[in-house]
Amino acid sequence: MPRDVVRRALRRAPPREERRGPAGRDALGGPDRTGLDSPLGWPVAFAALLGAHQTGAALPVRSGYGAREDGRPGLGNRFTHRLTDDVAWKRTGAGTQRPLSVSADKLGVVAMRAADLMERLADGGPALPRDGSGPVLEVYPAYALLQWGLLPAGTYKGKDGAPARAVIVKALEDGLGFALPEAVRGRCVRSDHDLDAFVAAVVARAAALGLTDPPETDEERAAAAVEGWMHLPRRGAPLAGLRG
Repeated sequence: MPRDVVRRALRRAPPREERRGPAGRDALGGPDRTGLDSPLGWPVAFAALLGAHQTGAALPVRSGYGAREDGRPGLGNRFTHRLTDDVAWKRTGAGTQRPLSVSADKLGVVAMRAADLMERLADGGPALPRDGSGPVLEVYPAYALLQWGLLPAGTYKGKDGAPARAVIVKALEDGLGFALPEAVRGRCVRSDHDLDAFVAAVVARAAALGLTDPPETDEERAAAAVEGWMHLPRRGAPLAGLRG
């Protein structure tokens, strides 16, 4: 795995009002693929709901997602969650660790910043694809760790999550087959944001090698083009396969 992935992983974008760097794809620093820990779109049904509400038209009927294999209900409804949220939640078996709603939670602010970033990266040209087929792909670090079998019990977030972060970092080093520089390891243990950034870069590497799950059905491809698509590492694919 190229060492520059480590450096790119720990570049954290400043708030919108503080950004003064290059506007286009040069802002990515040259990587072929970049993992972004943010939704890249909103539910299609939610956008239709807002449009109908704004114009005074009849509101669309709320509908849910299909049941899980064991017959239990799917994730939320199509106003609050995207198709990729439901697919990823079912695929990982995340259970009570449900993805946040981009339309009805604080995550919406993150998605607004991501939309602005994607527009800046397009640099006046065609919009970047939201399905991960272009230079930017959507990543959910906690679900990526689940797919690799590296998510410990409890939480790795916040000041009390440092011991869990240390376990995750060690497992990533063992799986990838190289030791992180001490400064990088220290940052990932101290901050869940830095660890998530590193995980996002590793998932981007997996996507570049065809080792993530893209949208497969016609429904998934159509939704991903508008709502975004969460790229999950392929379960069972060893981390060692990402070295190059």
